[in-house]
Amino acid sequence: MGGDGSLLLKALELSNRIVKGDYKKHNWKLILDNIAQLCGVDGAFIGFWDSGYIKFKHSSFFMAENYPKQIYPQLYEVPLESRREFHDRLKKDGHLIINDYQNYPLALKSWLDVGLKSLLAVLIKTKDEIYGSLHLISLKKIKSFSEEEIKILKTIADTIASELQKESYIKQIEIEREKNKRQLELFKLLDSKLSQNVSISLIAQALRKIKDLAGAKMLCFLFASENLYITLNDKIEVGDIEASKKNMIYNLWKTNTKTISQSCSTDKTYPKYCVYIPATSKGKVVGVFGFGFSQEPPDEFKSELETFQSALTHFISIVYTYKTIRSVFSELSETEEGLIQAFVYSTEAKDIYTRGHSEHVARYSKLIARKLGLDIYQQEMMYNAGLLHDIGKIGIPDAILLKPGKLTPFEFEIMKYHPIISYEIVKNVPKFKGIAKCIRHHHEKLDGSGYPDGLSGNEIELGARILAIADIYDALTTDRPYRKALKPTEAIEIMKSEKIDQSILSKVEDVLVSSFIEEITCKGTFIPEKIDYFRKHITEMDYMTGLKRRSYLVRIMDSYIQKKEPFTLFMVDVKNMSYINHKYGRLVGDRIILFLAEALKGIINKEALARTSADAFMFMYLGKNTEEFHKNISEKLKNGIIDKIKSKSCIINEDEAKNIIGCYITYAKYPQEGKTSDELMYICSLKKRKEALNYYAGLYSKEDS
Repeated sequence: MGGDGSLLLKALELSNRIVKGDYKKHNWKLILDNIAQLCGVDGAFIGFWDSGYIKFKHSSFFMAENYPKQIYPQLYEVPLESRREFHDRLKKDGHLIINDYQNYPLALKSWLDVGLKSLLAVLIKTKDEIYGSLHLISLKKIKSFSEEEIKILKTIADTIASELQKESYIKQIEIEREKNKRQLELFKLLDSKLSQNVSISLIAQALRKIKDLAGAKMLCFLFASENLYITLNDKIEVGDIEASKKNMIYNLWKTNTKTISQSCSTDKTYPKYCVYIPATSKGKVVGVFGFGFSQEPPDEFKSELETFQSALTHFISIVYTYKTIRSVFSELSETEEGLIQAFVYSTEAKDIYTRGHSEHVARYSKLIARKLGLDIYQQEMMYNAGLLHDIGKIGIPDAILLKPGKLTPFEFEIMKYHPIISYEIVKNVPKFKGIAKCIRHHHEKLDGSGYPDGLSGNEIELGARILAIADIYDALTTDRPYRKALKPTEAIEIMKSEKIDQSILSKVEDVLVSSFIEEITCKGTFIPEKIDYFRKHITEMDYMTGLKRRSYLVRIMDSYIQKKEPFTLFMVDVKNMSYINHKYGRLVGDRIILFLAEALKGIINKEALARTSADAFMFMYLGKNTEEFHKNISEKLKNGIIDKIKSKSCIINEDEAKNIIGCYITYAKYPQEGKTSDELMYICSLKKRKEALNYYAGLYSKEDS
């Protein structure tokens, strides 16, 4: 090979072809042909490390020699475990050269039969993931691979890794998009109906759509607080709770069963397969949805049960909110001042921040109205509009409203309902009919990109344009969890690039800056301090166990890392959870999760205990005797769970429990094994995976013997 740099340039051109997706046209064959030709060897191949196997993709002219899979199986797929030493050396050094393959002690028979003389392999990896290895092979003669060939092959391998990582990200995004699709369809259904009175027919119409989305033959719905029971198949039947007693749905509500459950029915009046999804509020089941299928439920539905549960819970929340709103109208104070105060208090009950913000927006709106020359009555109405513009947040779930970080696209879709709900409340009060539409439209943009109605230009009423300016200005000039407040002049500069009425902004910017409100001295709140504390921390709480969630653990770890204080991250994962759920049911599986959570709470010298996934927990250990601590808790946790199973009379046989109950306990030390919280968590997961492989390998070897 020449060393004039032209080969490296060709390698970069080849990398560019990979980025453009040329490898997809012929399943890597022509790309591998070009790699082999570029390096002057007899062939090239990729070994993808996938699901415990190395799966090979070859250059086309190499395979043209006709090496069928039946005769040369190792040219197509080999167990990764059988190539462990080769695999480990390659991981350690990043590349591997075998000059004389015929005398290589770990040579594969198929490659010896082919006549492989020399081989160069480089790792295909990104920072976080290893995908496999890229190889050059010499069949005609023993070859010494040069530094330039190694460099070229690594360049191409890095490009392949980057492309595979991109494909992985795209696949994850598509999965997430499909996961959210059903929820979004449900919310779109409600979007066009929110201006109507909530009636049985509207609920039934929404339920029929839900049934169709699930692909179910039958849907039953029990809404306890409304004493309502609806059955939909070919026709709609409406009754009360008494009418539901023959259905399992009644028992699930009565026993407050919060987990998704499944059953098979022999009753010919019901479909054979049934899935029951509860909707909970404040720890109680308030509604149950029963989906009936004549055959096994579709995989798409089964894989998205939690997605359906979230959407159905919000559906109940929307219905309940509107029924509550109707009852509130008959109880509010008869005086206008009392009415406004009641509205503001109801918003404060959901989010204490909203009240201070609403007062700010009210004052700014009145100032803007005065500057624009509106009369005293209009100024006062704009003040009222500012107070009431976010009242609709009473209908937004706490987990979204109080989330400290950025909302996901799906969460933002839910948040977009708050101006609609605000409008629905305000429009029914005679005093405020004139400001109802400007409250509904205060998030509209002049270019039509706003919500909820996508209005543009002069379609947006003056009051809404005033509210939008006041709302954005206060948001920018007050502290948020993700940033400090901006100075008034800085906020104005940012607003000049927003799709708001710039002619109004230019007239009032001096007034906004000179009248900047640093804080509002609020009157006493009726919300107990302890309740408000728990409400603010609800997004970090795991409702099932009462422990913290992953986000809390990450926040505490990051604080230690920022101060460079050493610690050890422990991961505890329940063994055989899928088997337990399958054999004994999810209720038993949930009990075991709760038993483990209780046992973990009793461990001393831990910090930031959190439930990080369905059957896994993590916490920080601040002591120095990590190995001894690991050894002590391993047996303690297992015995603790088994003791709980005995005391709670679980249906698991005691002897079987001793064999199947246990935990994978892994750990990663900061800073020795990882520099970031994500890296430490990933290392714990990798170690757990390895432990699990060894565990199951041991089981299989016992069965074989």
